[in-house]
Amino acid sequence: DVEEDRFIIEGCQDVPGFDAVAKGEAVPVDVVQPGIVKLTLGILKRNPRIAGILLECTELPPYSDALRAHTGLPVWDAITGADFYINAYKDNPRFGLNQWQNDWDGIQDDYEYGQNLTDAQRAKMINL
Repeated sequence: DVEEDRFIIEGCQDVPGFDAVAKGEAVPVDVVQPGIVKLTLGILKRNPRIAGILLECTELPPYSDALRAHTGLPVWDAITGADFYINAYKDNPRFGLNQWQNDWDGIQDDYEYGQNLTDAQRAKMINL
């Protein structure tokens, strides 16, 4: 429940330069990064028990390293989330059963957009 007081939810809409997201424009990372760090440090000052940061917006991964460096806290974002998911399926060569997955043969399968869909699903697509 996001209404629980253990979750601190803040928006970035007032960070200088971040309005580019709403406008559909390129975000000037060098302009936005200091504002994201400042916003986060302010949140941490008001909430010193925070033990980690979750960036839920797909526009925020470019700022994760800056937040890690300035706060010393773990930061999760869309990239670390995808890495977590993908790595859960990969062989871990450091221990356990190794080489249980076949190496990629280097050949990419041919794919045509929508080929995996049923005729009914394909009929609903507007860009096929």
